[in-house]
Amino acid sequence: MKRVIICFLLSILFMPNAYAASVYAKDRNIYYADNGMVRQLTFLGRDEVPKLHPKGEWVYFIRSTPGKWDGQRYYPAKSEIVKDGILRDELWRIRTNGSDAKMLFQNGYTNAVDGPDPEYSCASINNIQLSPDGDKVYFETPDWVTSAALHVINSDGSGEKNLGPGNETRIVLSSRTFEDRERDYKGYIVTSQHRYFFYGGSYDWFYLFTPDMKREVAPLGDDFDYFTEVGDIIYTDHSEVDIKKRFNK
Repeated sequence: MKRVIICFLLSILFMPNAYAASVYAKDRNIYYADNGMVRQLTFLGRDEVPKLHPKGEWVYFIRSTPGKWDGQRYYPAKSEIVKDGILRDELWRIRTNGSDAKMLFQNGYTNAVDGPDPEYSCASINNIQLSPDGDKVYFETPDWVTSAALHVINSDGSGEKNLGPGNETRIVLSSRTFEDRERDYKGYIVTSQHRYFFYGGSYDWFYLFTPDMKREVAPLGDDFDYFTEVGDIIYTDHSEVDIKKRFNK
């Protein structure tokens, strides 16, 4: 009987938490869920793609220009003045208790992409990624025809920098390493860049960069799923989970 009780207690102790904290968007508002409790954090109907800070205190998300999207065209709010015909996305953060909402960055770049309405262009923000300890926030904005611009800011919104071209960026949490190179790639950047062959033609490969993107460590190839699996890479957004499921079928 004691053995049964001990096994039962151990199973509870090591049982995966079905109510692990998470965030999601519904009807373009941000929600926080933890331990079976759900709290709505935003109410404007303009917010998307939330990311939970590793320490669980903050949620980062993208807020769009006030208006209405009917699935085909975008209609700015009547009270909204759209300067230069550019709809500017904003990067925000809010505490998981719903307090201290703050805009950290507004995309004001003039080289915006065409918007859903021919009269407007979108200075969008995409692909929020967090460093392993949450002290840095990475995101992409449209900049070149073939590449987005990869930005980084401190977690409080200070120190914004444009690091250079980058598409489909991910941040490494852990990976297989090589003895003759860095022993730890934690916090390193995996991103795709559009480059050109010497005698003509172009290609889009993924590369591994240092966290400040000042040094390219190695090319990874054009198959994101393949090198993620072979390199045993775990990303801070855990986008590798579905890849590993496919490989292990």
